[in-house]
Amino acid sequence: MLLYLTAVFLGTAALVWGADRFVDGAAALARRLGISPIIVGLTVVSFGTSLPELLVSTAATLMGHPDVAVGNVVGSNIANIGLILGAASLFRPLIVHGSLMRREYPLLVGVSVIAWLMARDGSFSRFEGILLVSGLALFLVWMGIVSKQNTPEAILAEVVKSGAAREPLESLKKPVLFLVLGLVGLTAGSRALVWGGVALARAYGVSELVVGLTLVALGTSFPELATSVAGAIKKQDDIAVGNVVGSNLFNTLGILGIPSLIRPLEVSTEVFHRDFPAMLLATALLWPVCRSWWGRRGRVNRIEGGALVAGYLIYVVYLLKP
Repeated sequence: MLLYLTAVFLGTAALVWGADRFVDGAAALARRLGISPIIVGLTVVSFGTSLPELLVSTAATLMGHPDVAVGNVVGSNIANIGLILGAASLFRPLIVHGSLMRREYPLLVGVSVIAWLMARDGSFSRFEGILLVSGLALFLVWMGIVSKQNTPEAILAEVVKSGAAREPLESLKKPVLFLVLGLVGLTAGSRALVWGGVALARAYGVSELVVGLTLVALGTSFPELATSVAGAIKKQDDIAVGNVVGSNLFNTLGILGIPSLIRPLEVSTEVFHRDFPAMLLATALLWPVCRSWWGRRGRVNRIEGGALVAGYLIYVVYLLKP
């Protein structure tokens, strides 16, 4: 049992460390190649914080654990809204810009519903995986165009300051080394987390699906948690709130899509009838929460944040009940 717990702990630590090294290396390499800071921020940072989910779901698919792969995505999306956004707003009430709710939020709702409908036949086929990944590519291109036109200099400066764009290095050796080390850490960490999580599930008689929805999803969501809480503390609300919406979009399109290209990704009846609806409910709740019922439009206050965290904890307790 200690071995399994150690594998989960070290796997999670390796995922966080690997994602950080990969982002640093990719950002530095992009700067060396003359890529603009906003493009680096949109691609490297958004991709980097979702790398743990991608590697874990891919590893779970290759290792024959589709419930862990799908549960990781759905559980991460629920945790991003309930736990991460809620916890960030407990540190400080968050201001939500109207453009996020007008532009990215409707897209998140649409993508979530489409993914649920795709899952109703019990799997994500390779063709559906192609559609999801193509949607992700179109989203990144669209965001690049919109951001170039509308992103103020203050946000560009924050992207640079946050580590998305480091100063150019004198050599390509260091960024390439960081890329390699990051990929090694992510690969080893994902395999260790899946192996330890599945072993714990069998030892305690818990289903692999529940482990994917809870333990694995929480482990892979640590980068998002750190990013959103840090954004709240530093009064960078765009980072705190936008990270949640962007990560859920990336998870649904990329983390479900890419493993489906490897082999059709099976979806259990429980996920379709219980957990996908829970994810859709959490996504729908973003609208009244971010618009606020308390007369302060565009603000997530501590009461609403506490309600989100409480809702997430109730969901986890329900999953774990005998």
